[in-house]
Amino acid sequence: MLCLSVPAIYTLELTPACNNRCPGCSNVYAAARPSAVKTAEDWAELLADILPEAVQVRLSGGEPTLHPEFFTILDNVLSYGVAVTVFTNGRWPMPKRFVESLSQRRDKVGLLLSLHGAVPASHEAFTRVAGSFQETIANARLAIENSIAVMLSAIITYHSWNEIEAVVALAQDLGVQGVAFNRYLGAPLPDIEPTLDELQAALRTIRDLPSPNVRVKYGIGVPQCFALNDSEGCLAGVAYATIDPWGNVRPCNHSPTIIGSLHEHSMYDLWRSDKMNAWRALMPAECITCAAYSVCHGGCRAVQELRADGRDPLRGEPLSLDEYAPTQEIKELPASVRPLRNFRIREEEFGYALLGQGHVLPVAREAWQVVNACDGAMSFAELAAQFGQPGLDLLGELWELGMLDAV
Repeated sequence: MLCLSVPAIYTLELTPACNNRCPGCSNVYAAARPSAVKTAEDWAELLADILPEAVQVRLSGGEPTLHPEFFTILDNVLSYGVAVTVFTNGRWPMPKRFVESLSQRRDKVGLLLSLHGAVPASHEAFTRVAGSFQETIANARLAIENSIAVMLSAIITYHSWNEIEAVVALAQDLGVQGVAFNRYLGAPLPDIEPTLDELQAALRTIRDLPSPNVRVKYGIGVPQCFALNDSEGCLAGVAYATIDPWGNVRPCNHSPTIIGSLHEHSMYDLWRSDKMNAWRALMPAECITCAAYSVCHGGCRAVQELRADGRDPLRGEPLSLDEYAPTQEIKELPASVRPLRNFRIREEEFGYALLGQGHVLPVAREAWQVVNACDGAMSFAELAAQFGQPGLDLLGELWELGMLDAV
């Protein structure tokens, strides 16, 4: 994997406070660090040095909306022109006031709302709060009624692995934009984790779903050797980092490893530090030889940190080219459309990083002419005639990722 010089995507963990009691929460520090968190002014000071280079930010926690200065922090983040997602459990203390305030910013921010089952029993087996299912559903409807973009994030658990179709049906009924099904990432929890057979069955159900009216996707980090799937490889340590409520940098929100403090070091130095490089090197050597490594990135480093055997439980034997030969199905490009890039271009040691909303596409320097030509002046047909099949392949990938607008 090609590593960016500094991250382009961040999760900001605003507070460890939460009104759910999920045993499988990715907040790895809540019990140990109950102290006061950073103020909006503190966050503004830290972010001034890192957000000019960012393209996407997720506000998380705990429950980020419980931070007493949530909207002040949100507005500061939005001022950098980045795409912002609020990762929330949907249980807001004053829902109508919260939605009213968020709706004033709805063109700039969306919600990623945790829903871990299709019925109260399965959802609340994870949240451990009676009534949280109905509260989350009601507030999701309230947000959607106010034209706020909502995606669902569902962790596949022992209690919900056989509810995939029901969750999708509920998502359609709510009118959300989509639902992402995620594997559980954390320390062993037998009463939360599905068995490997159950997880594989759930992944097959997702794969075989008839075309729904909402977007359905896999979460990140499901190794292809466990089950062939369309999940994306994790960008932690490559293009993505997490900042906790006290200004510490971690590789991702699931990892307990603290790389260092932004109060003492720059992000540039922390990103290139020996400790960060050691975390990147956690990937077993055999994964790098796998034919699927460029797609799944070998699974989850954070999980292997949290497991006694130091191994991602979904990681199997490396796949050969005979066992795994990915084919990227790119729809036929509309010949008359003139593509206009809607991504930022960052020069890197390896060439260029094309930075879209949630997507990072590394390209060689030789691709610069194709990238530069996506300025709305030429049609796809004209670009294909000029750059041939290699250029058309890059344009097709950009089009599929939503990194080109149609003029």
